[in-house]
Amino acid sequence: MPIESKQLDPGVVVITVSGRLVMGKDVERLETVVKDFAAQGQQKVFIMDLTPLDYADSSGIGTFVSCLTTVKKSGAEMRLAGANPRIQRLFTITGVDHLMSLFPTVAAATGG
Repeated sequence: MPIESKQLDPGVVVITVSGRLVMGKDVERLETVVKDFAAQGQQKVFIMDLTPLDYADSSGIGTFVSCLTTVKKSGAEMRLAGANPRIQRLFTITGVDHLMSLFPTVAAATGG
């Protein structure tokens, strides 16, 4: 599962999650990327671009909650963008949609 990150604006980082997010190295890699950015203390908004994410198991969904905790502890906000209907349904079933904001696109998540 490729994970890419880019600084969109000062204080806004976009982390793109592709393919399948499942238990093991995939979730560990995502958590590490988020922790590294959070440790810098310069980010105000973390946007997870889920447009290319095809599948997430329960461990993958739990990773988003874990990342949210890390982001909040750093004083920042986490937004999810571009989730396909299947992933959105998982967020609804698990209640993740009540924990963080969901946006149809990265542009919408940035307010642009």
